[in-house]
Amino acid sequence: MLKTIRCSLTISILLVAAQHVGAQVDLGALQDEAVGWLQEYIRINTINPPGNEIRGAEFFARLFEAEGIEYEIAESAPGRGNIWARLEGGDRPGIVLLHHIDVVPADERYWDNDPLSGELRDGYIYGRGALDTKTSGILHLATFLALHRSGIPLNRDVVFMAKRIVGLRRSITEKHVPING
Repeated sequence: MLKTIRCSLTISILLVAAQHVGAQVDLGALQDEAVGWLQEYIRINTINPPGNEIRGAEFFARLFEAEGIEYEIAESAPGRGNIWARLEGGDRPGIVLLHHIDVVPADERYWDNDPLSGELRDGYIYGRGALDTKTSGILHLATFLALHRSGIPLNRDVVFMAKRIVGLRRSITEKHVPING
């Protein structure tokens, strides 16, 4: 899993950077940060029902605040939060780095450890959402932060978005602009 994180980071960054970000950002250190973030993110209970995705949104908000990145949080219902942030870039079509925050309940009979432990064992991180889709969210976050930290001009806007499975469309259209389709 740790090798997968580093490879995925590199590929994602190359898709949007005009120059190689790896020359500007220590990807090894970023990988270490990503492992810690993933463990922390898995420990946040976003099991649906009831969801409590606002907890996940607040996790990302703390990281964005520490980096000086503007973001927005919207709740489509109490506790059902979404978050998004944007890095401005060139005129090529934008990219959205999107994952869902909520996870399905775990049947603890089939787990060797606490499903919300985020345990790192033998190079793998275990916990609810480690495959669907909290790892994707952390890869998106690490890519987004690498681009931000590098200061390299982007050839397109990059939007980070973490959402609950349903409700994002309503949150955005009520606060912002209509979405077609």
